[in-house]
Amino acid sequence: MKLGVGQRALAIAAFGLIATASATPAAADTASELRELKARLQQLEAQVAKQRAEVKRATNVANAAQAHVSKDGHGHPPPPPVFVSFKNGLFVETEDKAFSIHIGGRVHADGGWQSDPGNGDASNVLLRRARLDVAGKAFKYWYYRTQFEFGGSTGAASSANVRDAWLAFKYPLLTTVGLPYQWPVVIQLANQLRPLGLEAMSTSNSGITFIERSMMSDAFNTPRRHLGASISSGGHNWGVKAGIYSTSPQDRGIRPTNNRLGQYWEVDGRAVFLPIRTEEDLIHIGATGRYYQNNGASGASNDELIVGPGVRNEANALNTRLLGTPDMSCNPGGPYNLFGSAWASNPALGGSLVQSNCLKNSTQFNVEFVAIHGPFSIQAEYSQAYYNRNSYNSAALLITPGALTGVPALQAARLAAGQGLQSSAAFDGFYAQAQLFLTGETRITAYTDIDHNINTPYTFSTQPKILNPISKGGYGAWEVAARWSSINLDNGSQGAWSYLPAYGALGLVPGVATPGGLFPAVLAANSVGVTGGRVNKITLGLNWYPEKGYRFLFNYGRVLANVAPFNQPWLSSNDTNSFLTRAEVWW
Repeated sequence: MKLGVGQRALAIAAFGLIATASATPAAADTASELRELKARLQQLEAQVAKQRAEVKRATNVANAAQAHVSKDGHGHPPPPPVFVSFKNGLFVETEDKAFSIHIGGRVHADGGWQSDPGNGDASNVLLRRARLDVAGKAFKYWYYRTQFEFGGSTGAASSANVRDAWLAFKYPLLTTVGLPYQWPVVIQLANQLRPLGLEAMSTSNSGITFIERSMMSDAFNTPRRHLGASISSGGHNWGVKAGIYSTSPQDRGIRPTNNRLGQYWEVDGRAVFLPIRTEEDLIHIGATGRYYQNNGASGASNDELIVGPGVRNEANALNTRLLGTPDMSCNPGGPYNLFGSAWASNPALGGSLVQSNCLKNSTQFNVEFVAIHGPFSIQAEYSQAYYNRNSYNSAALLITPGALTGVPALQAARLAAGQGLQSSAAFDGFYAQAQLFLTGETRITAYTDIDHNINTPYTFSTQPKILNPISKGGYGAWEVAARWSSINLDNGSQGAWSYLPAYGALGLVPGVATPGGLFPAVLAANSVGVTGGRVNKITLGLNWYPEKGYRFLFNYGRVLANVAPFNQPWLSSNDTNSFLTRAEVWW
């Protein structure tokens, strides 16, 4: 029916009234609809990207097969077609994805300057890492990786240059025996990283936000590869890994010092749960436990037993060491103790001291937390290490009536003052950091689970996806970050580093034998705490990711508080300022 002018005006007014009445609920639904549309658009973009990759793979495979058929006129069946990519290294994979190989590597070049009142100003440039990496898969279920270090990575003078060198088997083992467990199980053998925490296991060094890991990780979760066997499993929002490990090619000495001592061993385990994991948000909660049995090892072979000196104040290139502990095995063969003394190898004084360790075992726990919302994220970890030691036996061996005169008495006093004999010690540390991508990227795209990374699952083991790289006319990804880190290596009563207080504590007079046997001397030795030092540090960072596989980092750090270790008393309140930079590439 045709409407007149009045009817049309009435209809328009009615429509406007209805629209006005419905405007409020429509506006209320707009935000929700936009979020749903955005999420759907992201899913469609991911599907399109996946389809493009599959088309590219199929085209590559078809071209390879056609090329072989056209060249082979003898009727031989063609070899399995392969997919080849030169994006971030050389990657080759068969059509059925049963075999693959990736040849890659990384180069990290560091430089820096610092103002250090206690040790003097310093500057340095360093090839921090230069590694060649070969990894892949065979017969669908077998995985392998070998990695060799050519640069100046951490480790003692005797450390080998081998890093990763392992073989793994990934298979739904429990499903095949009829159990209702559909997730894969991974068994990994040989030289691998221990599951000791999030920051320590983010092995690519492109997955950590700052140039160096925190002091806590350097002291307690040392990211070294160890020989061992592990088993792991997990799903989309949870994962577990546990293993038993022994010596490392990066140890000071890879063999026992004599045939009476065995190699140390440890059991480590890590569990992770993700209550939230979407494309925009992630909550990550994890915990790690460790049991260490030193079995005669000392700092002379395993320098992880000398906790503090290995911490380079989060500035490896500058080699600043503001912390220090004695050998926690109580072995006088370690630094700061009695190696080379008159009783170091005298059986008449209770046996060879090189063989006498008071450490019974060591335990450790670590908790980790990550929260990400879009481009913003926070991350924190806390670790505590406990050393259970038999101080009486060690003190009775070291402090004998016949050794408490003259020069040996001086050595005994120094050992007690050096905090080598306390019955037990507990150290701890933590860090907390926040970071923001100014260009809209998110760390979620760098997070990998066991389906994509069987070596160090549930970590940030790669770089985030760059939204606008320079190669596409953009400016790359820009990130700002801040970290507060703290470590405490003091435990028990803190004595002054001086011979005279030690003489008084032991009841000794130079040249005069101690009356009443060993008991007073043992009690005095046990009362001396460990003074390894305390450090708090703040670090500010600016990172630029121009392309996938490239990154430039700039860090400013300041030590805000510092309690000197027992062997470096001049470092008390030694506030330092440092500036570090790194250029890195991985492929």
